[in-house]
Amino acid sequence: MRYIDTELQNFYTQLVFFSDIMAPNFCSDCGNILSLSVESEILCRCCGARNSNTNCFATTLTTTQNFPSRLREILTSQTQELTAKDFESTRIIERECPECQAKVMTWSEAQLRSADEGSTIFYRCVCGYRSKEDN
Repeated sequence: MRYIDTELQNFYTQLVFFSDIMAPNFCSDCGNILSLSVESEILCRCCGARNSNTNCFATTLTTTQNFPSRLREILTSQTQELTAKDFESTRIIERECPECQAKVMTWSEAQLRSADEGSTIFYRCVCGYRSKEDN
């Protein structure tokens, strides 16, 4: 009797495990939802038809490549990395440097936050002082 209890307990453990990861099967004859099972065939309780268990031991691996997206292609193709050279410019503004009191600074602009927010302006002096201003 103890052997049967252990076997039954293992079956329920497997059934609970499979019920967490499996979608239900449907009867090919009457469309009834079939009981979850670890067997390769499931007997329909409504019409008695034998149906193959399509979810039994099925393992799938999905990645973003499995679901192509035009938007994903656009976003990844237009992404660019900015280097220190990208922030250097010859644009000059009349702004006093708080470190060396120079009268002009160079500036550059970048959109670092979301599109509905302002851009960030970077100021650079010849002495090496740098500052930024969020618009």
